[in-house]
Amino acid sequence: MRISRALAAIGVVLLMACGGGGGASPVNGPTDPTCSAVVTPVPNEGWSHVPEGSVVSYRANPPASGPHYPVWARYQEHAVTVARPYWVHNLEHGAIVFLYRPDAPAAVVSALRDAYQSLPNDPACGHRRALLTPDPSLPRATAVVAADFVVAADCVNAAAIRDFATGRRGLGPEQVCADGTRP
Repeated sequence: MRISRALAAIGVVLLMACGGGGGASPVNGPTDPTCSAVVTPVPNEGWSHVPEGSVVSYRANPPASGPHYPVWARYQEHAVTVARPYWVHNLEHGAIVFLYRPDAPAAVVSALRDAYQSLPNDPACGHRRALLTPDPSLPRATAVVAADFVVAADCVNAAAIRDFATGRRGLGPEQVCADGTRP
């Protein structure tokens, strides 16, 4: 099962990296030929716990692994920025994190929110095993993050995001479905 999910995720990565996708439309309008997501495997920075409140630096932006707090974020849509060390812990549990820059165009944020809300439940957990939060430190308007992988773009392709999220979800080093307690 893990091998087939990993192969599916690799296929999504290759499809998106090559600009494929069968003409799938971004959710905020008709197909935009300039809308291409950047799928990046990110070198693993470990999964160590640090005391809550510690200042944590990551080599990747956004991080797809690394030091994190011993508690994790709730699986929900957050209106206020969730500190990275909380949601990096969610990644360790096999979660998907949807991020947007607060200064991103409203239509892009709305499209990402729609993509998050339309993500089907993770069959292993009975909920999305995903969260959505603003992140002012992003280099692009949006990012969708899984353990060791990032999809970053300035636009939203809901079908590609869904394929990436369902293909990478549950592939973190720990399989924990329990909801977080922060913030």
